[in-house]
Amino acid sequence: MLRSTQARPRRAGNKPFPQSPARSARATVGRAARWLFGGAHDRRVAPIVAVSFIYSASFSTFWVYVGIYAVNGLHWPATRVGLLFLASAPAAAVANYLGGRVSDRTGRKPLIVGSFLAAAATTLLLAWLGGTAVLAFVLIVLLGVFGAPAFSLDRVLVADLVPDERSREHAYATVKVATNFGTLIGPPLAALLVYVAGWKAFLLGVTALGVLGAGLAVTLLPSRRPSVELARTGSLRLVLRDRPFSLLLLSSLLAYTDYCGFETVLPVLAVSSYGLAPSTWGLLVVISPALVVLCQLRLTRATARIPTGTRLAAATLLMGLPFLALLASSHVAVIAFVIVVFMIGEMVWMPTSQAVAAHLAPPDVRGTYFGALAATTGPAWTLAPFIALQLRAHGGTVPVWLFFAAIAVAGAAAGAAAVRSSRRRP
Repeated sequence: MLRSTQARPRRAGNKPFPQSPARSARATVGRAARWLFGGAHDRRVAPIVAVSFIYSASFSTFWVYVGIYAVNGLHWPATRVGLLFLASAPAAAVANYLGGRVSDRTGRKPLIVGSFLAAAATTLLLAWLGGTAVLAFVLIVLLGVFGAPAFSLDRVLVADLVPDERSREHAYATVKVATNFGTLIGPPLAALLVYVAGWKAFLLGVTALGVLGAGLAVTLLPSRRPSVELARTGSLRLVLRDRPFSLLLLSSLLAYTDYCGFETVLPVLAVSSYGLAPSTWGLLVVISPALVVLCQLRLTRATARIPTGTRLAAATLLMGLPFLALLASSHVAVIAFVIVVFMIGEMVWMPTSQAVAAHLAPPDVRGTYFGALAATTGPAWTLAPFIALQLRAHGGTVPVWLFFAAIAVAGAAAGAAAVRSSRRRP
């Protein structure tokens, strides 16, 4: 066998060649990202990470500001804002379920792209024609409906793209970091747009990000259309007859109720009952996304060896029992403690529950199952603030926090039962 006579380049002392500046810069950024986020991200879900980040920075940010926009931008009374939330949550819940069910036949990508475009068109119409109260009300409700597939189908895509169950929880944690990073960036950007150019600029900014999200979804997301011959027709009855998954639905509904207690009830009571300044709450609320960005992957890795049922139940308890500390003191340090402990529970609960759902959902009707799971947010967002504020009106803050603690205990029991039941299922 002839060998090439061309001399191979060598380095004195067998030292490797230096990296190019571009490769060296990428390596440095990669090391910094791993140090910041607590580990390497699952590359299989990188397209979902990009799309979920844009959704969080755009339409999730819209829902953070929608109440303020309605009061200050549209000059609505508080009662109309309450009706807006009452109408939006059930409509979005139905859309979440139907979006998942349809995706079992059409694939996930077309619905996500269409969701971004339809939601972007809605915010554009709101900026252009939203001066009429009735039209603005309808458009905001429709925005919740149109945005539902882009909000909920990312978790179905994770289950599609990560077939090995041991890696799914890490993949879900990776996507969660991206959405919370969007939550860190989106609201300050929205505040800047409102401050500099008003509410119309805010709506146009959300529209532009929606179009960008559609473009990324078209470019990055895989096109996988399920086989019509092999796929079953999913239905809500099929989901509810699945005992382990129906128990998981109940657990998720109760856990989302506690989440609404944290996100909607706690700020209201902190300002109105405990005398906290709105600006102080604005500083406290940053704890939530910052903890997720910095600690989510670290915490997911640290708790991986805990049995799934125990981990799910303990995480659910941590989302409700910390509220009891407010019975002893309403000092700002205690409120910060409640937020930190709640977020530890939420960071463990979310990827664990989603990984359990991916394990229980049959692949051919996975969209239907996850659509039903996403739909549990609707009743939680509708009923939790209503019940809690009624309790506060008639009995003060004590029954409110007892209510959320009891919800956490029931949710933990349902979650543990779901995992136990799944082990007995063929």
